[in-house]
Amino acid sequence: MPVIKRLLCGLAVVATLFSVCPAQAAFVVGGEDGWSFSTDGNVNLFLRYATADARPDNVHSAFNTLSDGEESFRTRSGFLPGVLAFNIKAPTMGGLDMAARVGFYPNPQNANTKNSFSGQIDLREIFFTVDGNFGQFLVGKAFSLFQGQNCLTGMSVYGFAIEGAVSGGGATLGNIGYGYIYPQFNAQVRYTTPDFHGFKLAVAIHDPSQIIGSGVGPDGSTVITPEATETNTPRWEGELSYAGIYADGDGSFKTWVSGLYQTAKFVDDSLYDDDEVTAWGVAGGVQLGYKRYELVASAFTGEALGSTLMLDYDSLDYTGEERETMGYLLQGTYTWDNRFGKTKLGICYGANRMDETSAEKEVRAATGNGELKQQDVITVGLFHDINPHLKLVLEYNRAKLEWFNDGKQEVDIIALGTFFMW
Repeated sequence: MPVIKRLLCGLAVVATLFSVCPAQAAFVVGGEDGWSFSTDGNVNLFLRYATADARPDNVHSAFNTLSDGEESFRTRSGFLPGVLAFNIKAPTMGGLDMAARVGFYPNPQNANTKNSFSGQIDLREIFFTVDGNFGQFLVGKAFSLFQGQNCLTGMSVYGFAIEGAVSGGGATLGNIGYGYIYPQFNAQVRYTTPDFHGFKLAVAIHDPSQIIGSGVGPDGSTVITPEATETNTPRWEGELSYAGIYADGDGSFKTWVSGLYQTAKFVDDSLYDDDEVTAWGVAGGVQLGYKRYELVASAFTGEALGSTLMLDYDSLDYTGEERETMGYLLQGTYTWDNRFGKTKLGICYGANRMDETSAEKEVRAATGNGELKQQDVITVGLFHDINPHLKLVLEYNRAKLEWFNDGKQEVDIIALGTFFMW
């Protein structure tokens, strides 16, 4: 009988998943002895049109975030891909609450081709948590701490913003490289303290990354990519946050500071002045809400972080020296209710700036070649919730790149999108 009972319970779970009403916020199914299963996610699609200046001559960027002299139309996902996530919760045992999450992040578009048989399905999340009066332990692949809040508090989470290559098959960049560097989903063991009067501290041991550079060498044309690939210590990340309310509950605030530290060694240290490079960074911000208004300000600085994707793209110059990077994001939104639902109007400015190393200055003086100096974008967005599950987005972006030899490039992107969320 116990076997038959479990089989019938399993069939009931499957039947419920296929028959549940789409209007529900999530599918939650109870099992035996306190076990539960739920799912959440979204499907989104954007129509976007862009015009871009031609990239100037004699400039170098390891990661080209703007298209090159193109006028183009595409139908694709926004910054957030589609999401299908599964959550499993165990019954409380011995004062411990245990749960797991597996999240798939697929994209609806091909890579600008009619025929594609390898759609990108990004397994971003696979982790479990253990909660108790001691706080929480998280084990697995999850969103990283350093600059995580800088990313999640930006309005481009449900928008489009910067795109990357026109032919891209993945999600857009949002403000990645234009206000923050992408935190990414990484393997980690994380501990978070209990809430102490609004304060929380999280510390994580991460799977270390190779630290890789990219730069034009002394001849002015050859791209050299120094690679520090020997990682014999973990990457450490941490975040201290404080959240609360004010004005009798009409206002809320959140502030945070996060950090990163990691080293990596060159396999052949005879090619470089030092055999080891060090990546470090500090980020922080504040999110302030009052009634219908919200302001967000965040920033970061550090060395060997890169311009857009963290650590393993353009963190070093061609000699293996750590590059310095800083960035910031300023954002304001206003939300109001109306007869058609809830509407939010927002404006955001984000920028990342890279310092020029002494070796890069010498190359520029001798050859005229310029490395990337700054990426910035101003975004105006209108977000309308028809109901809690159906969202419309209209967004305009004007982005600009600058190089140290005064090269410049601009692009305009207009996007119209929709989300179904559960």
